[in-house]
Parts: sequence; C-alpha cells; structure tokens
Amino acid sequence: MTRRDLITFFALSFMWSLSFIFYRVGVPEFGSLAFASLRVVFAGLTMLVFVLISAKNRKGIKESYKMLTVVGLFSAAIPFVLFSFSAQTVNAGVLAVLNASVPMMSGFIASTFFKERLTKRQTLGLVIGLVGVIILMSENLFGAQGQGLGTDLGSALLPMGYALFACVGYAIGANITRNYLYDISPIAITAGSLIIASVVMMPIAVYKFPYGASISLQAWVSVICIGVFSTAIALIFMNQLIKNIGPMRATSITLVIPIFAIFFGYVLLGEALDIGAIIGSVVILFGTYLSLNLSLRGLVKS
Repeated sequence: MTRRDLITFFALSFMWSLSFIFYRVGVPEFGSLAFASLRVVFAGLTMLVFVLISAKNRKGIKESYKMLTVVGLFSAAIPFVLFSFSAQTVNAGVLAVLNASVPMMSGFIASTFFKERLTKRQTLGLVIGLVGVIILMSENLFGAQGQGLGTDLGSALLPMGYALFACVGYAIGANITRNYLYDISPIAITAGSLIIASVVMMPIAVYKFPYGASISLQAWVSVICIGVFSTAIALIFMNQLIKNIGPMRATSITLVIPIFAIFFGYVLLGEALDIGAIIGSVVILFGTYLSLNLSLRGLVKS
C-alpha cells in the first residue's frame, strides 16, 4: 500500500463519515425512499459529466453494462435505501458502527467465493478493529443513554438489520468490482454503476418526493452533498482503492469512519470526548494498521 493509497483511504473516511450526518438531517424531511433516490440521482447526474467528456469512459460502460448494473444495485441503490430506513430511528454513530462490519463481510466473500487468502495478521487486524468500534460506541450501543436503540430492543433490531443488509451489498459490490471490472477505469465503473442506478431510482424519486412539504435549506444541502461528494466523487476514489489494494483492505475504511464521527460530534456539536472514545480510536487505528498489512518503513520509502 503506497502513501498515496493511504492518503486516499483517510480522505474517504472523512467524506463518508459526513454521509451519516447527512442522513440524519435529510431523511426526516424527505422521507427514506425520496432521500435515497435523490442521493442516487444527484450522484448519477454528477457522473454523467464524466461520461459526456470521455469516449473511453463511454466505451468501458458499454462493454460491461451488465456487471455495472449489478454493482450499481448492490453498491448504491439497495444499500442507500436500506440505510435511509435505518436513519429514521438509528443515530449516526450507531450507523457508523454497523457500517464497520463491511470489511469482515468483504473478506468472507473474497475468501469463500473468490479464493482470496487473508493473512493471519489481516484477520487479527479486522477483529481488533471491530473491538475498537465496540469500545468507541459502547455507550451508544449498550448504555442507558443510547439514542438510537431506544427502550424497545425488538423495534430496534429491524432498522439495524436494514443497515447490516446494506453492508452485505457493499461487500458484494466491492468483490465484483475487483474480480470482474479490473480492466475498466475507476471513473467508468463509478459512472456506469451510478447512472444505471439513478435510472432505476428516478421513478421512485418522482413518486415519493414530498410535494407540498416545506423542505429546509439544510435538508437540500444534505441530499446534494451526499450525492455529489459522499457518493459520486467518493466512489471514484473507492473503486481505485479496490483495484490497488483489494476489496477487504479497501472496505477496512469503515473501521475508521466512527473516529471521524466522534471528532465531528466534539468539534461541531460540542459532544463530550470521553476516555472510551480515545481508547477506542487508538484500538481501531492499530487494527486498521494490521488489516491493511502496512509497513511504516515501506510507507516512508514510498
């Protein structure tokens, strides 16, 4: 893993951590299906620009449109809808924790269906990273003050299940990208999958849009930013990471996202930064270091 890949890795962590904030701001006003659909539509429109200015991208999409359709559904349309439903009752921090299950799912799929072997160090790193996530969010998950779970455990399981199924979709999409779309540029993969997904979601956006409702500026900014920055642009970098370092290591990014969520809560919202958050963050970073199979000496040299 090069220094450039590492910089991209942490930049993506920053961009995707914001998406959970956008969910919590926009979903209550737009509704789950409308928000998820508009997210895909804005992302598709953004990537349409890349297609119009590049014949190479158009050629790549035309040659692999079937696989790109699968990636668009599993990596965008379906997960975005599921996360939007979850965001109605589950807070952003807990969503980030659930999202951290992606690398384990991706590693399982890669080793089971694509015969990619994980080293003991990588497996240990993933386990340590997940332990760190649990420490980081222990108050939200198990404490009496947890805002996302509520008092009724049964009513909380379903929206959390939606988020976990969304993570399965991310893991499937990442492995398909690595194994079947290797010869296509990351921009073409992102453009093709998101444009196809936006065509599928456009009728839902039109049908479910809250006509007559007063949508705040904050909600509009949230849906536009999550579509353009946290989806279209972020997925270009993610697809490049998948090509460079593999789906399991690339999706380990979800282990770092809760750290940024805690940071934003502290800086922007004035939330307390307790010792559990600090310890959890350190554990996560160490687990991520192992799972990415990094070498500090190699990074310095690169």
